[in-house]
Amino acid sequence: MPLCNLSQCLSGLPPEAAVGCFSVYNLESLLAVVAAAEAEGRPAVVSLDKHDLGHGKFGPLAHAALFMARKADVPLAVHLNHGRTLNGIREALELGLPSVMFDGSSLAMEENVRLTREAGELAHEAGELAHEAGELAHEAGAEIEGEYGPLLVQAEDLPPVLDFLERTKVDFLAFSVPKGLPHSAYAERIFLLAELSVRTSVPLVLHGASRLSEDLLRQALRSGVCKVNVHTEILRTLARGIEKGQSRDAAKNPLVWLETAVEEVQNMVRERIQLYHSGTLFPS
Repeated sequence: MPLCNLSQCLSGLPPEAAVGCFSVYNLESLLAVVAAAEAEGRPAVVSLDKHDLGHGKFGPLAHAALFMARKADVPLAVHLNHGRTLNGIREALELGLPSVMFDGSSLAMEENVRLTREAGELAHEAGELAHEAGELAHEAGAEIEGEYGPLLVQAEDLPPVLDFLERTKVDFLAFSVPKGLPHSAYAERIFLLAELSVRTSVPLVLHGASRLSEDLLRQALRSGVCKVNVHTEILRTLARGIEKGQSRDAAKNPLVWLETAVEEVQNMVRERIQLYHSGTLFPS
């Protein structure tokens, strides 16, 4: 199964389903995500965040993720998450990642537009050049995800988003879920995603979805969200798996702890994939 980009991951999705984008931090979490996707027979996105990985780790883990994606039995994309500089975008594309995100959501809007557009030009150009050279990583071209900011608050926010899409030419558009809102406020903001999805063909992405209840997440999928990022839950599950491994292991072998952590992350990722594809959790 060839390494694919985000659009290819979405190509076989049924209506009101989404692809899971799972953050990985080491080889163990990478193994768990790939194994979960293969066990479910569903596409997935392996997400790398250079800021979270720390110095010197991004390149080696990216190479490992690309290797495993090419060997996987299901479509897998390898994605740069929350790229904040054009140099970071270039590095990811030079490594062969078929999907990159530029996150300018903390910037003034004009600066976000300018840099996101430049990042998109880099991605699309890299994809075209690699395609001409016959390189597997960019068979369908590299793609760009941009982030507008938090979920929209009112209908008057829609025209600026459409302007952002027109000016940046992003392939995917991300919104973040703010912390600490009441259920009704989340529901109102997700409703605006449905309004937006009627007015654009650009697939929508949700960051911070662990803040939503399952019913609100299902509503988001019905509202046009096609990609859901999973970050905090991976870290929590890794920690829980290591603790469980320590409690089981009388010999105090850290390799056993990591094996248990892989099992825990794999089970959690399988549950997320089930939810994003059917709106229902099934026993693993």
